[in-house]
Amino acid sequence: MIKVTEEIKESMKSTKIVYLSTATKDGVPNVVPIGMVKFLDDETLLISDQYFDKTLKNLKENPKIALAWWGEKDGFQLKADITIHTDDEIFRKNVEWVHRIKDTLNPKSAIVGKITGVYIVKGGPDTGKKIL
Repeated sequence: MIKVTEEIKESMKSTKIVYLSTATKDGVPNVVPIGMVKFLDDETLLISDQYFDKTLKNLKENPKIALAWWGEKDGFQLKADITIHTDDEIFRKNVEWVHRIKDTLNPKSAIVGKITGVYIVKGGPDTGKKIL
């Protein structure tokens, strides 16, 4: 299992918008900006779905994602295998989390991602290098 560092977690936490990439089973890409994402632990992400349409269809066809961001000092790309939760404890905890932030949002699903790789996105000789 891939375990992210505190540096990576803090980098994402300090970023307002993260970009979520999905693809159809045939490889047609889709990228959306998201704000409701957090680490559940060192190996797992939670993404809250309030508005996904093409994204959710893609996730059902092809349960793999890439997530990328650039913060004040650095940025990373994470790849993960996902599961979709709509009526279980994970989903209920997702709803509670989202409502604490903004009670007018209504999650449709909770996307849980097991991290499979971490890559550098900042410019320089290591751009694209897998670090975890």
